[in-house]
Amino acid sequence: MSRTILFDEYTSVIRDRAAAANGQTVAVNLVGGQTLTGTHAYASAAATYPAGGIDWPTVLTVTVSTKAHTVRLDHVSSIGQG
Repeated sequence: MSRTILFDEYTSVIRDRAAAANGQTVAVNLVGGQTLTGTHAYASAAATYPAGGIDWPTVLTVTVSTKAHTVRLDHVSSIGQG
């Protein structure tokens, strides 16, 4: 199995958890050890290719107080309830 496949499987798990927690208060643990706790936003959009597909963003947003933080999915180690 190549590293690319493992990376894709890992980000798929994070993506699924992010989609399930959309709009909730969460603790997002980052790979470097930092944690962001706040309101989480992550949602799919209808894809223009192929017809009926889904576009998943490669980033999620966590709003802490009034500041929005954009985080790449591959920088997230876990997402839990805040």
